[in-house]
Parts: sequence; C-alpha cells; structure tokens
Amino acid sequence: MTQIKEAGGIEVPKKLNRTAKKLAAAGESLVQIAPAILHSKASQQMLAIARMGMLDKVLGYLVTTDKNVHFVRPGLAWDSVQTVPLDVIDDVEYLDEFHNNTLKINVGERAEKIIFYDDMDGIRFYHYIKNKQWQK
Repeated sequence: MTQIKEAGGIEVPKKLNRTAKKLAAAGESLVQIAPAILHSKASQQMLAIARMGMLDKVLGYLVTTDKNVHFVRPGLAWDSVQTVPLDVIDDVEYLDEFHNNTLKINVGERAEKIIFYDDMDGIRFYHYIKNKQWQK
C-alpha cells in the first residue's frame, strides 16, 4: 500500500488521497488516520477481519482532524464518508477493556461502536478525545 506523507507528518494511504485533499481544501488538519470500521456498517466477516488486524484487507478508516471525525470507506469512483464534529462527541469508552479493539463514541442519546484494526490506534484516538486536545 503506497502512503504519502501529509504536511503534518500523517501518512495518508493511497486509497484516501481524494478524501485527504478534500479535507485540506476545507481547512481541516489531519490528526490521525487509522484502519477501523463502524460496527453498524459491517458484516460478521468484516468485524472478524478488523479484530484480527488483517491490514492487507482494510475496509475502512477513521480519519480524525482538528475539527471532525470522519468514517471513510474508500471506493473506486468515490469514497463513502460519514462525519461527526468533535464538539458533539459526549464521551468515548472502551468495550471489554482492550480485548477486542472496540471503542464506543457517544453523541447525545446515540452511540456507535468503532472496531480498530490495531489497538494502539484505538488508544491514540481515545486519548485525543478524552483529553479534548482539539480545544487547545
């Protein structure tokens, strides 16, 4: 997988070049890009691939910027992107304490589970949200 270094030192997978360029044009600075999938948008097979950390079969990414969290599923012609502004995230918590690389973000009464391919990516995201580093 070819990766390009962004100005901030973030490696952008080739699959995400389009999305990274659009975010930069919108004035967003990349903080983290991590292979991850949303539980609600995944089959059992997709969840198993993510939990085993099979980086050769990355199906989606969590792209964190200084303003938003974007869930990206790269496609041939266009990328599917769901965006959550950082300031509406009420909380982030671990499910099963690191055993399955799964975090849950809470936005008001709603919640979404995120399965990271690598637990260290989940830890970095957790600390970024918990420490509210985007507010500095």
